[in-house]
Amino acid sequence: MLILLFFHQIIQTGITKNNLHNTSKNKIRVGVTCLSNCLNVGNILLKYAMLKKLEEFGLNVTLLIPERLLLNSSNFITKTLSSNLYLIKDRKFDKINESFDYLLVNSDQTWAYKRWPFFYDIGFLKFAKDWKAKKFIYGASIGTDKWNFNNKDEEEMKNLLTNFKGISFREIGTVKLVEEHLGIKSKFVLDPTLIIDKQYYLNEIKEYKPDFNYTDKYIFIYQLDKNDIINNVIEESKKRLKFKIHKVNLHKKDFIENFIFCISNCQAVITDSFHGTIFSIIFNKPFISFINKARGKGRFDSLKKVFELDERIIIPSKKTSINFNLLLNKPNINQTLFNQLRDFSIDYLKKNFDIL
Repeated sequence: MLILLFFHQIIQTGITKNNLHNTSKNKIRVGVTCLSNCLNVGNILLKYAMLKKLEEFGLNVTLLIPERLLLNSSNFITKTLSSNLYLIKDRKFDKINESFDYLLVNSDQTWAYKRWPFFYDIGFLKFAKDWKAKKFIYGASIGTDKWNFNNKDEEEMKNLLTNFKGISFREIGTVKLVEEHLGIKSKFVLDPTLIIDKQYYLNEIKEYKPDFNYTDKYIFIYQLDKNDIINNVIEESKKRLKFKIHKVNLHKKDFIENFIFCISNCQAVITDSFHGTIFSIIFNKPFISFINKARGKGRFDSLKKVFELDERIIIPSKKTSINFNLLLNKPNINQTLFNQLRDFSIDYLKKNFDIL
């Protein structure tokens, strides 16, 4: 009951396109600013999820991405996203034409300070400051659980956000930090990958043929960073459970398809990835997730609270006692709370697109 009350309070408080937006007379035109890292499962799949959800609304969507996105690095990008991409040459956002009815800052670490030379354009739509397009933010992230902005930054941020319809974040802690430092009330919403039906992901692997014997029981390992403690847990779980181990090679063109296939067909998951954790939840897999502080502890903390997964989402430590039985039993998700937050997140999108 306490967790339900807590979340109730949170809720209340030049690439492929010949034209920039492929105009359809009866469709609302939406530009979505996104980060460009292409060797990142979560980064690609949250773009995909947002695109699919907006297409469900009948919107005409263009993903606005700095040109450092290598289409040849992923079959998935080429197949599913390329027709909706507009790559910004030399990352010069001021070259974009004013051709949208709405502009949306997509989820991901679009508020990660000083990591991106185009920080204010992607995260705050500075290039479109004087445009008539309606603007809002869905599920941005500052990439940390600490506030790293100075007074000058804060003034710039507040100035750019004055005409935004809505502001939301995918971390509970960021909602609090923004109100404390900017005096702006915002919303907590779920990561985009959690607001579309999982059948979308399964549809993408209908024709996929993996290069390993997936009929054997295996633990899927999606580990982003080297860590001896996690490695020891992987080896011990393999020994205790008698399962095989399978990992994704991020340098293969089919790494997104391979990720979806592996996590949807495995017996269990060990991960230090935020989206590795999310997709374990989506496919209801037994899992242990190690909090990756270097990549943003706040994201994991939000998942722990939302889904009540304190035992499964843990900090890697030599003192931590691992319950290997977790890899044999599916998580007990608070489905009622999950459904409420998913509905709220989708309604947040609809309201800001004036379609609710």
